[in-house]
Amino acid sequence: MDYKKAFYSKLEDCYLGVDIKDSEDKSGFTNLLKIKREYFKRIKEYLDNEINNKKDEASDIYNKLYTFFDSYLNETGTPFFNKTENYKNILARIYTNSKDTNLFYKTQNLYYVKSDTIYKSLEIEYDESSTFKFDAEDFIQNSDNTKNKIFFKLDKIYSENNKNTISIKVLNDKTLLEDLQTVFKNGSNEFQSDFLNELDSYKIKYDEDELKKIFFSYKKQMEIDFFIHKDAKTFLEEQFDIWMYNYIYKDSEFQKWNVDTINKLSSIRNIAFRIIDFISKFENELKSIWLKPKFAKNTQYVFTINLILSKASNTNELLKSIFEDKSFDNQIKEWKELNLIDENFNIEKILKNQNLFEEIENKYQYLPIDTKYLSKETKYKLLSSFDNLEEILNGELIKSDNFQALNSIMPKYCEKIDLIYIDPPYNSPSSEIIYKNNFKDSTWLTMMENRLNLGKTFLTKKGILTCAIDENEQENLGLLLSSIFYEYEKTCISVKHNTKGIQGGFIAQNNEFAYFISPPKIVSNNKKIKKENWNYDHLRNWGGESERNTAKNCFYPIYVKNNKIIGFGNVCKDDFHPQANVHRNDGITEVYPIDNNGIERKWTYARQSIENIQDDLLVIKDKDGIISIKKPIKEIRFKTIWEDTVYIAGDYGSKILTNIIPNNTFDYPKSIHTVKDSIYLASNQNSIIMDFFAGSGTTAHAVIELNKEGANRKFILVEQGEHFYTVIIPRIKKIAFSSEWKGGKLKNDQQINPVNIAFKYYELESYEEALKNCEYILDENKLIDYGKSRKLIKQLDKTDNAVKLNMTDYRENFDIFTTMSNLMNLKIKKLYLNNDTEICEFDNGEIISINDLDLKKYPKLQSLIFW
Repeated sequence: MDYKKAFYSKLEDCYLGVDIKDSEDKSGFTNLLKIKREYFKRIKEYLDNEINNKKDEASDIYNKLYTFFDSYLNETGTPFFNKTENYKNILARIYTNSKDTNLFYKTQNLYYVKSDTIYKSLEIEYDESSTFKFDAEDFIQNSDNTKNKIFFKLDKIYSENNKNTISIKVLNDKTLLEDLQTVFKNGSNEFQSDFLNELDSYKIKYDEDELKKIFFSYKKQMEIDFFIHKDAKTFLEEQFDIWMYNYIYKDSEFQKWNVDTINKLSSIRNIAFRIIDFISKFENELKSIWLKPKFAKNTQYVFTINLILSKASNTNELLKSIFEDKSFDNQIKEWKELNLIDENFNIEKILKNQNLFEEIENKYQYLPIDTKYLSKETKYKLLSSFDNLEEILNGELIKSDNFQALNSIMPKYCEKIDLIYIDPPYNSPSSEIIYKNNFKDSTWLTMMENRLNLGKTFLTKKGILTCAIDENEQENLGLLLSSIFYEYEKTCISVKHNTKGIQGGFIAQNNEFAYFISPPKIVSNNKKIKKENWNYDHLRNWGGESERNTAKNCFYPIYVKNNKIIGFGNVCKDDFHPQANVHRNDGITEVYPIDNNGIERKWTYARQSIENIQDDLLVIKDKDGIISIKKPIKEIRFKTIWEDTVYIAGDYGSKILTNIIPNNTFDYPKSIHTVKDSIYLASNQNSIIMDFFAGSGTTAHAVIELNKEGANRKFILVEQGEHFYTVIIPRIKKIAFSSEWKGGKLKNDQQINPVNIAFKYYELESYEEALKNCEYILDENKLIDYGKSRKLIKQLDKTDNAVKLNMTDYRENFDIFTTMSNLMNLKIKKLYLNNDTEICEFDNGEIISINDLDLKKYPKLQSLIFW
């Protein structure tokens, strides 16, 4: 084996060994890998110069370098336990590849960059006479982490300036462009003969392996699914020292400790550590970009009309401005699409009213106004009409990778969340994450570990985390939760969510699980029972500590006449010992808490509080004429088995969601009652509830429904899929408008239990966007000069006393005020325009102009653009 060639081939595979042409539509990963290619060209030059001076040892050095780095670098260049076959006889053999490492030994020190597939048009140089032009215009971009197979079809070949361009269509629908020739055989990595014949006809010289490398490189740089090591340098250096002893020294000719042995080992180690230094610097750069706070962008607000009427100022003038806004027709169009209004709705009817508050029909008062349909002037007129904007919001929705969202909003919400409720992907065959490696359980656990560790910092001292899970990862998740929340109590409940059960296994599975992670000695809220389902039990206590002497103020008579309670007597003196029933001459019976054996016990309510439940008490007379008093059981303790029919996911999850949003793509949404009960038992009426695996938005739906029962909980939801806009936001708008829907329309054409709603939604700058906007500077050795490289900066205005971030032409729709709110733990009190300039007043009294962002005054802003 030519180990020099093999080693350089390994580096090329890791760091993309093809030339990428500049393009206006470049992606962040294209930008990254273009720099990586130049970077590792220089590593090759260094190695050539360093190792070629050791001619006699060169082959052996390349052998050692290839053997080590082949074990510890994956296909994208991330350092971790990649290939640790037993035959390599190194300590890492305990991390076997023979089966999935389900306790994530291999991946526990990595950040997991969530799966996503972004295919964009790209040109790759093949040789001096040929370029491959990949056209992805017909590829339907996927951002929901679902399976998305890629197909290549030959569009055309043409020549310009003595250079051939091979145009390739990139598709994920094989039926598109059926007249074009597919490049690869069906289900194979082998080329179609017609494709190769076409290249021959243009006299394009090719090597099939090199051709495959072009297509592989295109796919690889676009498939955004890889790890970033948390400390690459320490990891690789430690592993090399272990590897060097076990592989090089132990059981080899190197065992003789002499000067030559020491020099050889030292030489190999120095070269390896130099390569590790190169690799770790770039890995640290990726880590810095991954961990940097992200800009908020595309921020919008939603308010129901009635909330505007009750909370805003100058409401008649304000609503008239909104209804007459030049873009308001699009708002009316959305109302019709959501079936909040019918085709006969006419805004003119509202505009003609002199007093909007009195004249707007009741159901129209709950129509949601979305600021995305308003002009900038009208939007800020609405926002500025509230005295304390953020205080009136019921929730916040963030479109983002959940790790990025948690990392960016942590300063604002650290230790402020009473309940985190999450329903992550279960890693089951029907919903598994599409990983690009073989370590399914390990990768899932790493993804969860990254996010749970961050999530823990959000919880208040009494905060609780709830995580739904099924049998596929229940055991692994339990171990992970014990590791992260080691000082908390862990309770696992079983939820019967499928009456028929999932067939095909040894036993049909009809339940899933949920872990409740709670601080020690915290007791859950009890489950309320509807009045029509009340059961009754003795008002008289029984069992341990139920006797009269344990609570003297609980022994008194209850007066009953004609089978009705008419009053209560005073607490009895200690020397008074009556019978259970004392019948008086005036027709009144005095009932005492004495059991059938004549033992004096106590009522469950003290004398000073019994009158509060008088109307709920029941008088019962047995066959012997003995009167007893019973109280209703209005609530019960939650238990570890939930088997009420309201927890069935099909009836109270899928059907409810489909009735609200027909033709949605969610197969397994949770029962709304499962989520409501989970929130109710683990939070209070004013809690903030966070869900960073928002899915279809069931958590927000549950919070809104609980608020309709008299609570004031707030929600924070994070989701990165496009259903953020097509399912979650419409669901919240509709469920606030009415609780019951059928086929996307109001059930029985009746609005049921509407409620005012106000929420904010926005996106976060993505990791890919951050990579795309990095500009790197190479030093005289053509290596990245991290100290001088430009980091996302479009424009800075420097003066003697200030360095101002100029947002005028920064990036489209970036919201610096929400960004500052997240980064600096500030609440937005007021937003308004001053001569068309955006102004924000924060709750600490600071008033900031978008044109006056001084990085010296607000040093935390620097973390957005420098790292």
